[in-house]
Amino acid sequence: GHGSAWFHLWWRRYRALGPNGLFDLTRSNVQPRRISAELERTIIGIRQRLASQAQPGTRYSLIGASSILAELRILHIRPLPSVRTIERVLERNGETVPKVRLAPYLARSTYPKPQVNFSNQLHQVDAIGPIYLKGNRQRYYIFTCKDVYDGAVFLKLYRSRKMEVILDFLGECWKNLGLPEQVQFDNAREIVGWGPAARYLSRVLRLCLRFRVEVLLIPPGRPQHNGAVENFHSWFSTAPVSASLLSDQCTQTRTAALAGNGQSSACSITDWRSNPGSASQTHQDPQLPPHYVVPTEPLSIAAGHINFFRQVTAHGNIHLLSQTFYVGKRVKGEYVKVRLDTKRAHLTVYRQGRIFKRWSYPFLKK
Repeated sequence: GHGSAWFHLWWRRYRALGPNGLFDLTRSNVQPRRISAELERTIIGIRQRLASQAQPGTRYSLIGASSILAELRILHIRPLPSVRTIERVLERNGETVPKVRLAPYLARSTYPKPQVNFSNQLHQVDAIGPIYLKGNRQRYYIFTCKDVYDGAVFLKLYRSRKMEVILDFLGECWKNLGLPEQVQFDNAREIVGWGPAARYLSRVLRLCLRFRVEVLLIPPGRPQHNGAVENFHSWFSTAPVSASLLSDQCTQTRTAALAGNGQSSACSITDWRSNPGSASQTHQDPQLPPHYVVPTEPLSIAAGHINFFRQVTAHGNIHLLSQTFYVGKRVKGEYVKVRLDTKRAHLTVYRQGRIFKRWSYPFLKK
């Protein structure tokens, strides 16, 4: 299957070098060159001596492959292996040093926790799921709103956690518990949006601004700052959830409605207060009308405030609304409060209650 040129090439090599020459020249029998066992022991010995730091001469020396190669060069070892070969020898003998993983910075300042003095001053909203009811393969999510002051709870069971579901849940919650002054969320994408679109404010944030509800967003990955509603969610992890258990164990006043559409709730808790006597009797909270339909289309941005609680990174940055802002390395590890004023279109960073930095925010035109 080869041509005449191939035959004459190998015929000339055979006449010049014999059968051994043919074997040495073929590419199919090339073996990678391996270092000797003696050289491998020498490399391991140098590494262990440098890493021990027992002698004054090696106390502050480097122990990497380039340092080992320099030692081999001083010992006049020939041929010298490459740096990558030395690294392979160290890996093969378990002498590599794992990457140093540093612990996260502790916050050098206290968390700017919002103060609560009366009912419907602060609501915490969160979702748990997916969960599965006994005898049902349908995936469910439990959305919960809890009044931090008096423990009033409202929850509904949904079959998804889309943004339309959150808009419907907020409307039903505000019809039952009343409109709060502030509502606190985590940083789920169905709440704050995702990607470049998040900088223009999601429909959930616009709905809160429209009803004069100030939004608080806790630091990412810090659910303990949503502690009131997270503590309530811990009840669901104690036992398997069934529809009857959900409606019998948690509620004093309850409604049950199982419908066929995907947006309906299996059960809801309304006006469950852990301390009913603590609620202010003179404070009248506004509520949405029972038949009010919460808009799901994007609303125009209304005047209001959105607050972000963030911990400054080691590089001095904070991340919010899919953007990065430089605050300064001298405040790394500290918690700061970032306030977005939609009326004046600027972001203000508060450090320990005082204005620290301010930027204009040009993405509120849409």
